[in-house]
Amino acid sequence: MKNYQSKHVSTLSTRGFYTILTICALIIAVSVYVLTSTASRGQEEGPATISTPIIAPTEAIPDLSGDEPVSADEPEPAEPASATAETKEKEQAPAVVETVHAPVYVRPTSGAIITPFSGDELLYQPTLGDWRTHTGTDIGAEPGEPVLALTDGTVISVYDDALYGTSVTVSHDAELTTTYSGLDAVRVSAGQAVEAGETLGTCAETIDAEADLGTHIHVVAQRAGTNIDVLELLGEAETE
Repeated sequence: MKNYQSKHVSTLSTRGFYTILTICALIIAVSVYVLTSTASRGQEEGPATISTPIIAPTEAIPDLSGDEPVSADEPEPAEPASATAETKEKEQAPAVVETVHAPVYVRPTSGAIITPFSGDELLYQPTLGDWRTHTGTDIGAEPGEPVLALTDGTVISVYDDALYGTSVTVSHDAELTTTYSGLDAVRVSAGQAVEAGETLGTCAETIDAEADLGTHIHVVAQRAGTNIDVLELLGEAETE
């Protein structure tokens, strides 16, 4: 009886061991099969599909390459402090107004008018004994009396004339020139600036071409090359 039980127990133990071993083998086989099937399926299906955004044709996209970017949030660059200060000074500074003064005219000598400007009219010339136009104005003066510049200007020449003696020509504004003949002891030279009333020289004893008229100076005024009356500049011209 004891032998039978021992055999029986031994037989059960052996069967149980092989049963467990068989189950483990089945489990391993199933696992290998599942893994192999999954890998094969993944290779057949290929890599996962990645969606790509659709880009519209180039004709539908406006070309903004030539446009400058505009940003409402970006502030405009500030001007340098120096430029701002200069701008404010210009805005605050009053406009400069140039004052134009009328020229001042001064009598060359204080004597009386001996022979006026005649324009186109012929006057008798007692020294030369003929009739001729008188292009200048004869103003009486004492010998050695200062001869004054009619108005501001620049001396352009100092010369000796055979008939009218030592002469000085002065250029003024507005194409005006004046010539003073019958001078002595000239005090100016060419290129010198003179003011109205400045002494050019003194009155000589006589003017050879007008010796019969007594001591005087002969003053000629021209504007743009045309003879004009000195008395008109001085406001002493007679009105008809």
